[in-house]
Amino acid sequence: MLTTLTQEEMDNVLYDARFGDLETLRTIFTTEVSPEVLLTIKDEHTKVTPFHMASANGHLELLKYLLTLLPNEKKREILNATNESGNTALHWAAYNGHVEIVQLLCDNEADPFIKNSYDHDTFYEASNNNQEKVEDYLLERYATEVEEEVQPESDENVQFNEGSEIEKVGEEDKKASEELRRKTEQLNLSE
Repeated sequence: MLTTLTQEEMDNVLYDARFGDLETLRTIFTTEVSPEVLLTIKDEHTKVTPFHMASANGHLELLKYLLTLLPNEKKREILNATNESGNTALHWAAYNGHVEIVQLLCDNEADPFIKNSYDHDTFYEASNNNQEKVEDYLLERYATEVEEEVQPESDENVQFNEGSEIEKVGEEDKKASEELRRKTEQLNLSE
């Protein structure tokens, strides 16, 4: 069994993942290539992995198979690998509206809060591309992490002092941004 691949061999695996050729990949990883090699396969220019390709193109069963080849402690690492634009496989699945793939990736510790080079996370990609089912899923799954820190507004906890409303909003924005940053860092600490 091979333990390293040339770029041309990696490109073949990427091609098979892109087009959903599950049977060829099963043959490759059971008879020709050691499954550990999957962690090293990426395009030399774009940095995409087989997980990017399968996620972008909606190949759920192929992704399930590839995930079985990885030890649990490596899944988060490969699923959060970024391409040259900072996109993860989850960005691409959200962008293309593949809700079942988004669910699978999240169940395997893909981080929806990673921002790409354009400062977009997967929530933004889903929303901006009218992928309502993906957006709803992400918001439902991760809403409690943000809501825990937010107090509901009522007349009792709203005070008005003329001239201070802009300052208050600015302070609240800073606090909210800081809380979001802190929560995101906590997610990254559990690697």
